[in-house]
Amino acid sequence: MRILIIGSGAREHAIAETLLRREVDAAEAGAEAEARERPTLYCLGTHRNPGIEALTAAPVTVGDITDPALAVETARAVGAELACIGPEAPLAGGVTDALEAAGIPVVGPRQGPARIETSKAFCRELLREVCPEATPRFFVVTTEREAESALAELGDAYVVKADGLAGGKGVKVAGDHLASSDEALAWCREILRDSPRIVIEEKLLGEEFSLLSFTDGYSCLHMPAIQDHKRAYEDDRGPNTGGMGSYTDANASLPFLGRQDVVAAQRLNERVVRGILEKTGVPYRGILYGGFMATARGIAIVEYNARFGDPEALNVLPLLQTDLLKIFLAIVSERIGEMDVRFRAAATVCKYLVPPGYPEKGERGVPVDLPVDVPEEAPDRVVTFMGSLSQREGPPLRLVTEGSRTLAVTGIAATIARAEDAAEMRIRKIVGSLTHRRDIGTEALIRRRIDHMNELRERPLRIGILGSTRGTSTEALIDATEQYQVPASIEVIISDRPRAPILERAARHRIPFHFVDPASGAPGTPDAPPVRRRREDYDRELIDLLGRYRVDLVLCVGFMRILSPLFCRHYRDRALNVHPSLLPDFAGGMDGDVHAAVIAAGRAESGCTVHYVIPEVDAGPILLRKRCPLRPDDTPETLKERVQALESEALLEAVALHHSEYGV
Repeated sequence: MRILIIGSGAREHAIAETLLRREVDAAEAGAEAEARERPTLYCLGTHRNPGIEALTAAPVTVGDITDPALAVETARAVGAELACIGPEAPLAGGVTDALEAAGIPVVGPRQGPARIETSKAFCRELLREVCPEATPRFFVVTTEREAESALAELGDAYVVKADGLAGGKGVKVAGDHLASSDEALAWCREILRDSPRIVIEEKLLGEEFSLLSFTDGYSCLHMPAIQDHKRAYEDDRGPNTGGMGSYTDANASLPFLGRQDVVAAQRLNERVVRGILEKTGVPYRGILYGGFMATARGIAIVEYNARFGDPEALNVLPLLQTDLLKIFLAIVSERIGEMDVRFRAAATVCKYLVPPGYPEKGERGVPVDLPVDVPEEAPDRVVTFMGSLSQREGPPLRLVTEGSRTLAVTGIAATIARAEDAAEMRIRKIVGSLTHRRDIGTEALIRRRIDHMNELRERPLRIGILGSTRGTSTEALIDATEQYQVPASIEVIISDRPRAPILERAARHRIPFHFVDPASGAPGTPDAPPVRRRREDYDRELIDLLGRYRVDLVLCVGFMRILSPLFCRHYRDRALNVHPSLLPDFAGGMDGDVHAAVIAAGRAESGCTVHYVIPEVDAGPILLRKRCPLRPDDTPETLKERVQALESEALLEAVALHHSEYGV
C-alpha cells in the first residue's frame, strides 16, 4: 500500500518508522511478520528530513503542506492509497477534505471536526455541552472591554488563549507568564490584532497530562498516559514551546495519577468523539489528543488537539505492538470498534534537543553529528527521531539545524529512571551546539509532581487485587474509587485462572488485568497434569507485577492459592484477605464449603473477616468482622449471597481503616 505522510518533523519520522516496523505484535511469529504487508511511504513536508527520507521511496516533496491542491497533486503523483496528516495546520486548511474528495482516505479529521483544536472557542462551547463537569469557567471575548470584564470576573486565576492555532505558544497563564491584569490586557490587545476572538478561562490547579486515542468517529482505542513539558528551560521556567520532552510509565499511567484518573480521561475522550459527531454531523477520524489536569476534585479538560502530539507520539509509538497500518485502515473504514491495541509494558522518556536561540529564534545551519551503530543493552532501547534538521550538500555531507526543535531522543526501559538514563547516555554522544532539558524524567522532577498532587488531594492507596473467582465483593470498592469516594485506586487485578470472571470484571471497568500461570510451562499429558511452579517462583512473578503498578496494598478476594512466606514478608502489613466466615472459626475453608460447614454446625450467625496475610493460613491479625444471622431455611447459596454483600461493605471499610492506620 502506498501511503503519503504529510509533515516532516520528528512526529512524522516516528509515524514512518512505526509503519515500517517489521515485527510489531508480540503474538506475531517471525514468518508471519515477514509476510505482513510493508507499505511504501512518501512524504510531503516543509523540509527534507533525512530520517524520513531514509524510509521513503522518494525524496520528500517540499512545499506548503497547508495547500489542499498541492496535497492532492502530490498524492496522485505517487499513487497514494492512504494519507496520514501529522501537524494541525493542514487540518485547519482543509487538506483532509480535499484528499477525501479526490477519493484518498485520510487519517486526520476533516476541517469541521478539527475545530476541536483549531478554534479554542468551538472547543470550549462543545465541552460545555458534552462534559460540563470537566470544563472550567470560560468567556469568549471579541473586544478589549469584554476581556477586561472577563479578567475581573476570574480574579487572579485566569488563562488567556488565542482562538486559533499558535504552535503551542498562544497561551499565557496568570502567575506563570502574566504578572498582572495590565499585562493580561496587553496580551489580549496583541492577540486581537490578529484574531477576532479570545478565550479567557479559569486557571486550573493540578498536574497536566495527555491521553491520546485512535478513533474512527464512533469508537476509541486509547494510548498510555503521558506528561509533556512545555516550558523551554529546566525547573519549568521560560517561555512555552511546542514541547521539550515527555515521559510515560510502564503501567500506562503516571506516578502522580490513580487508575481512575486515566479511566476518567478515556471516558471524556469517548464523550467528545460522540459530541463532535452530534455537533458537526461528521465522524472524527484520526487521533484525538486530550490535554487534562488532575485536580483536587477530579479530572478537568485543559484542551484538545486533533492529531498525534509532538513529543507525545515519540513516547507511545515506540511502544506500539499492534500494526499501525491495521489501525489506520480501521480508522478510515470505521472499524476501530472491532480492534484491540497493545503496547509494550515499558517506560519511556523523550527529550528534545534544540538549537541556540530556541524558542524565540532558533539558529539555522548549526552542524549536528549523530552517533552511528551505538550498541544497546537489552531490554533498554534508545531511538532517535529527526525533526527540524536537514542535510547540507557536501562535500562533506552534514546534518544542520533548520531553526526549530532539532531532534528527539527517546529512552525505553523497565522504569522511568532507566529510560531517562538511557536517553541521556545517547544524548552525550551527539555532537553539536544543541541544548535540552536534562531534568525531564528525573526522580527529582517526578517527585515534585507527586508532592504537588499530594498537597491538592489525599494520596490514594494504590491497590492490587488477587482473585480466582468472580470477585463480586469488589464491585462496590471499584465503584467508590471511580467516583473518588475513597482515597484509593485499583491499579491491577491478577488471577491464577485464565478465564476467571474477576478478569472480565476488570476489563469492564478498564482496570489492567493479568493471568499469571501456575504451571511451569512443562506440558501435561492424559495421565499427568502440567508441572506446577514452586510457590516462591510464582510469588516472585506476582511481586514483580504488583511492583510494576506501584501497589501499596494487596487485597486477596477469593484467591485460591496459599501465599508463600516470601510474599508475606514482602507485603507484611500490606496484604489483606477477606474470608467468608467469622475467623478463627472455619479457617482454611474456601467458598461454598465454608457456608455449608457453618450451616451444618448449627451456628446462629456467620459473616466475613478481613485480616492481614501471614504464612499461616487465615491466621493473620484481624482488621474487622461483619456479621449476619442465619435463617432456618438458609442454604449454602443463600448464605453466600448475604455474606458477599457483607464482604463488599467490609472491603470498603478495611481500605479506609488500613489507610488511617498505616497511610501509604
